[in-house]
Amino acid sequence: MNLAQLTLTGESLQELLGREYYLTLAGLKAEPEFSRIYERFDSLLSDVALDVARDSGSQALFEWVVGVRIGRKVAPYEERQLVREQELVLIVDGAKVPYLRVAIELANSPDRGYRMALDRARATEGSSALNGIRRDRFALEHAEMRRLGYPDYVDGVAALSGIDLANLGDLAETFLEQTSNVFSDSLAKLAKRRLGVGLGELVRADTAWTFRADQYDAAFPPDELVATARQQMGEMGLDIEQRGRVIFDTEEREGKQSRAFCVPVRVPEEVYLVMRPQGGHRDYRTLWHELGHAMHFSTPARDLPFEARWLGDSSVTEGFAMLWDHLTMDPNWLERYTELNKGQIRELVVELAVQELHLVRRYAAKLLYELSLHRSNFVGLGSEYAERLSEATLFEYSEGDYLIDVDPGFYSARYLRAWQMEARLSAALRERYDTDWFRNPQAGAFVRELMARGQDRPADRLIEEETGWPVAFEPVAARLEALLA
Repeated sequence: MNLAQLTLTGESLQELLGREYYLTLAGLKAEPEFSRIYERFDSLLSDVALDVARDSGSQALFEWVVGVRIGRKVAPYEERQLVREQELVLIVDGAKVPYLRVAIELANSPDRGYRMALDRARATEGSSALNGIRRDRFALEHAEMRRLGYPDYVDGVAALSGIDLANLGDLAETFLEQTSNVFSDSLAKLAKRRLGVGLGELVRADTAWTFRADQYDAAFPPDELVATARQQMGEMGLDIEQRGRVIFDTEEREGKQSRAFCVPVRVPEEVYLVMRPQGGHRDYRTLWHELGHAMHFSTPARDLPFEARWLGDSSVTEGFAMLWDHLTMDPNWLERYTELNKGQIRELVVELAVQELHLVRRYAAKLLYELSLHRSNFVGLGSEYAERLSEATLFEYSEGDYLIDVDPGFYSARYLRAWQMEARLSAALRERYDTDWFRNPQAGAFVRELMARGQDRPADRLIEEETGWPVAFEPVAARLEALLA
């Protein structure tokens, strides 16, 4: 096997896996067959493939080959989890609630007693059904990292990704400390207004409803969701369908994951944007986020190297997703694309800023927790999970989610770097093209050019080259604090 054969075979694998992920997570297929797909690509699992990737000098390619080896080993566990999630039905107050619909119910029910009962059932039944699968999966990932010569999983991911996880953890801890007061003050006001309770009474079941902003639903009609995106991106000279490359799957469907996602099947020719509507502003922000991914994956030229189109630092695609979704909390954007008056916009923006600060703090805590989790034997970590997440978000978390609420490969680090990237990039766009850059064709051309590179360089390097500034948490905190002032 040579480098050309490795990348050609790799592209075929990515296409088949992407299509299988789409069909399964979109509720179009009951049982995934990841293992069967991997079996057709034994050559990518060989030591020869590992050596070719290592000798190529491409960190992204080597990281991907290691990921393929791990992916093959954990595929049966991923299949079991997805099937179990589709099968699992909770009984709450005598009614049946599909596990995959729980997030939607939690976001839309004003009945706090029902939400708490539902979330208890989710945590209890979900933990019983899924934690064992997750534990076995992570144990396999840890073993494979050690087999490849890394001291442990944390060191392996850090070396492969090029991300200094320990340093990012330190920065995340500082962010939590510096934003603690403004977050607690702003959340206390919102919780009192939305739920009529104090900070010490909040539980995880309250989270989605606290930030639901349902009083503004009329300004975000579901039948205008895609049309609004088409209008706004069109004003930037961008085509949201990318001449048929982006396929929208936004309809309600039993078995569809409640968490929206974007999956590239052929880059750049075939990219799926999938979401399960939940209502109101949340749907607009979700669509814009996934649209950022979809446009990013459907923009690169076909003749770009496999590594640039498919691989690299996922912080970059997450950064573009955040660049778009943050528009929906921009006062200027809301004034142009909704019928809200200035007073309503101000009130909504404050609520959205509290939610955004909650999200960044949640992922900062997740990273710190995962640094402990992945240097452990998974025993007794529930209390640390609950303590860290509860302290950071001020919503009481249960111990049972200590493995369910963990994305493999320290993806929490990618999200945190994406927030840093977006803060610098959006500031540069405002400086170059004014506060309404989101309807400026020149800004559209600039962003398109960045997206056309795929992920040929990591987020920190991309931003420093384009703006002259390093990525950091300070601009993230400064913008949110300004909106909450």
